[in-house]
Amino acid sequence: MGYYINPPNETKEEWLNDNGMEVTDPSWDALPNFRPTEFQDDDGVYVCLVDNGPFTAAGICYNEAEFNEFRAPDPIPEELAASKERADAMGMYTVQLDTGDQRPRKWYVVPRKDIIDVCPDVEDRLEAGL
Repeated sequence: MGYYINPPNETKEEWLNDNGMEVTDPSWDALPNFRPTEFQDDDGVYVCLVDNGPFTAAGICYNEAEFNEFRAPDPIPEELAASKERADAMGMYTVQLDTGDQRPRKWYVVPRKDIIDVCPDVEDRLEAGL
């Protein structure tokens, strides 16, 4: 995961409410047909707002793999323990902050041009769908 919305003059939540449309059941296959009149002729891009407790993160789903990463449930404690064991066996030091609880998420569809305005670095990824 790598591209996030960090608007300079307002919170992520304010920016998403001003520029996007909240959706309750996002589907990658439905995205090409999602074209509200407010978007005019611009493609929509999914943004996942994740509540990490002390802060939120608004991740841009620039392709289907990224979308699936945000849709995936957080690891359960047993998965975290197994991951730590594998790292320990390879001599790697790990710090794992996840509790295994599902972090709350909200989904938005935002016009591509607005995404690029606030995060120009993602433009190439959006174009290539990589």
